[in-house]
Amino acid sequence: MKWLAGMRITADRLQQGDPTDIVTYIPTVNGGGTATWATQIGYYSITDMWVDVTIYLIAGAAGSGTSLVLPSMPTNVDRTTRQALVIHAESVGAGGTAPAATTSAVRGGEVVFFTTGSGAFPDRIRVDESVTGGNEQNLQGQNILFGANTSMLAITGRYRRV
Repeated sequence: MKWLAGMRITADRLQQGDPTDIVTYIPTVNGGGTATWATQIGYYSITDMWVDVTIYLIAGAAGSGTSLVLPSMPTNVDRTTRQALVIHAESVGAGGTAPAATTSAVRGGEVVFFTTGSGAFPDRIRVDESVTGGNEQNLQGQNILFGANTSMLAITGRYRRV
């Protein structure tokens, strides 16, 4: 069964869900300087105005600079209210200052969409910074590591689409 614009969720329609309604896509990743991605895959499904999305990225080369790492969503995101998805990140630094910027750690955080933004890209990714005091920091290119510790980003959640 395919969902059509204006369809409402009912118990009957949920029982008719088809696994082929899950679509794969390759998210574009803006920012990150020299970072490349050995694995770059996304999955999504759309139910009415809601998009369930999972993005999985594994670094293929270390990043550089202070530009924000921003992966694309499969659709434009509604910006009527601020929205956020969760991120689980392994072997990433945090923020722009040493030693936290390049200290490998497992970090949680949020992928954030501002009301002043537009389009399919988030406005920032914030991750826990446990090295110098536990604040959250923006995920920047220089925080993407490769080698003995290779960065992995797993983003998942639901957002309202335009």
